[in-house]
Amino acid sequence: MASIPFVLRAGALARAHIEANGFDANQVAALGAPAGGPKFLILKHLDDYLFGPWLAHRRERLPVFGSSIGAFRLVAAAHQDPAAALDRLVAAYSAQHYASKPDAAEVSRQVRQILDSVLQTDELDQLIAHPKLHLHLITARCKGLSAHPKAWLQAIGLGQAFLANYRGRDKLARHMERCVFHSGDAPSPLLDRDAFTTHSVALTAENLAEATLASGTIPLLMRSVRDIAGAPKGAHIDGGIVDYHMDMPLTPAEPGQAPILFVPHYESRLVPGWFDKGIASRLPTQADRLLLLSPSPELIAKLPGQAIPSRNDFKTYNGRDADRLVAWRAAVEASREIAEAFAELSDRGRLLDAVR
Repeated sequence: MASIPFVLRAGALARAHIEANGFDANQVAALGAPAGGPKFLILKHLDDYLFGPWLAHRRERLPVFGSSIGAFRLVAAAHQDPAAALDRLVAAYSAQHYASKPDAAEVSRQVRQILDSVLQTDELDQLIAHPKLHLHLITARCKGLSAHPKAWLQAIGLGQAFLANYRGRDKLARHMERCVFHSGDAPSPLLDRDAFTTHSVALTAENLAEATLASGTIPLLMRSVRDIAGAPKGAHIDGGIVDYHMDMPLTPAEPGQAPILFVPHYESRLVPGWFDKGIASRLPTQADRLLLLSPSPELIAKLPGQAIPSRNDFKTYNGRDADRLVAWRAAVEASREIAEAFAELSDRGRLLDAVR
């Protein structure tokens, strides 16, 4: 293999475990699916592999945690044919088209159409009962003014939350709560406590679509999703506000247990919450057990604009959807290189060759 198209960053505990035990689906305690909008396209073919052949070797259900587009990916992955469902997700997401300044109702309508392309009513019970995936879809439940239905008051509340978070994530917990919609009778026993009030809600055919939509509801750009069945009443928005890149509070691994938090990612930095993006000192709490996969700089340099897709592309390519689709398809195709290299190194027991 001439060059490896991805980079692995492993915490000390994760690396030691891989050195001693190798790496396959059974060495993972939990898998995280980060938020990030169209950035997920750079992982498309890796998702096909991970939720297909790789997951097939898993002996027990794998706890998977996702917010925003990560939640959409996990719902697609829970289908009997995950690659086909992920194809539909990519096609519907790419087909978005907006006027220069769409209102919240228009963005919500198009995002719901994306979700509808993935979910069919007669499949909902099967997704929740997936034999290999223990789903955890994350929403942020608003408190105070951020829960107000009027946009200008909601904006004030979100500003207060932003300032509180700057002082510390524990301060953000006064403005936002975590809501975990989980398959099975209970959330993963790995999920521990932190400063945030965490509500656990069982996924049902009645609330699966609304919970997934809420997890991807960008505040102010979309309408909050309110009063989801089975969940605490109130306004739910993008789970990335609280859990952006899936730095979830997890219990320490017991002796003999697989400790690894595996996060296939689109960048080399794991950001705990959405408001932490501009705070360089805000480091992940799970770094010791983290295995973080991201596209290599060399692979990104070959993409149009030398960048992976982002939400800014809707502005960059405004009125030029055809050009945007060319760039996005290039990222999807590049993800094939990542998937093929990951599969080859895993099969040969050489995954540590990619660790930097």
